[in-house]
Amino acid sequence: MTLVAVHIWPVEMNIEVKERHGSCGSIWFRVFLLPNKFREISSLRQARNWQHRIFAARAWNWIEGIFVLTAHCNLLTSYQATKWRSPMVCDLWLLANLVLKSELWALRNKGVFEQKKANWSIFYKRVLKLIQDYSVRLRGHMKNNADDVLILNYFRVHHKTVMQFQPVECYWHPPNDDEILLCCDGAARGNPGRAGAGVVARDAYCNVLGAMLIGLGITTNFLAELYGVIVGLEWAIRWGVRRVCIRSDSFSVVEALKNSTLPWFSRQRWVAVCRNYDAIRFVHTYREANFAADNMAKKGCLLENGEGMHYEGRSLFLNSAEYPNVIYYRFK
Repeated sequence: MTLVAVHIWPVEMNIEVKERHGSCGSIWFRVFLLPNKFREISSLRQARNWQHRIFAARAWNWIEGIFVLTAHCNLLTSYQATKWRSPMVCDLWLLANLVLKSELWALRNKGVFEQKKANWSIFYKRVLKLIQDYSVRLRGHMKNNADDVLILNYFRVHHKTVMQFQPVECYWHPPNDDEILLCCDGAARGNPGRAGAGVVARDAYCNVLGAMLIGLGITTNFLAELYGVIVGLEWAIRWGVRRVCIRSDSFSVVEALKNSTLPWFSRQRWVAVCRNYDAIRFVHTYREANFAADNMAKKGCLLENGEGMHYEGRSLFLNSAEYPNVIYYRFK
């Protein structure tokens, strides 16, 4: 039936067909010459598509100008552009993207199948109405600034509660006299993603004994933090100290090491490195009081899997380090 339809279709549609035959009688290619009527239909469709593109560009420029953000065809990429905005603005931006996409598709279908022309005034009012109606289900907090108020007022969205940030004091304490302090941290660009770990060794007099960083390939944040501790202990054997204090900003890793609930594939390596020490003490801290190791871990993400670097003393790019009697603040 398919072959018959292919041969009958040009005859019924009054389309001239030209065939080019080879030496053995086989058809090399078949050319369909469209009459003027079908050429006019094709040019009309192209004109409508071009008008729709201009209309869609106007709509996206309108939304981008309100939020001062750049939209993307991928919703996830478009949502990531609101990284430093309030949760309420992030949700409203995602909602505006979804409403605009659905309405533009509906408008294009009406233009193609019902030959209806787009009207900007009607489209503008409908999009505003839909965003206002759907925003009732948004539960994010807004920031106490003029940008958030202007955006919410523009879409006539009810103002949400403002998130209050409470400052928490963080301190850095040096190790005991018979200990060496290992400030460990891990980082991953994505979860999972390209990861690295960093360690900074300190003594009881707050001196930086050394620093190291290593690339861990593609792994999760938890494993990056865990291997940061294990690799740091393996690296600290060079100083011959039998008592170590581990300082990490990952509470889950600290609890896993204390309770011996490590993943099975890292347990053997952990047991082997523990034989080199008489006592290992764990201290959980916040990232604001562990920024030196965090800096090393982020640089470790740039290295290949298994590639490491270590420095005796303080490295040149370690601009600052934690010190006692200094208050560091964390907002939550």
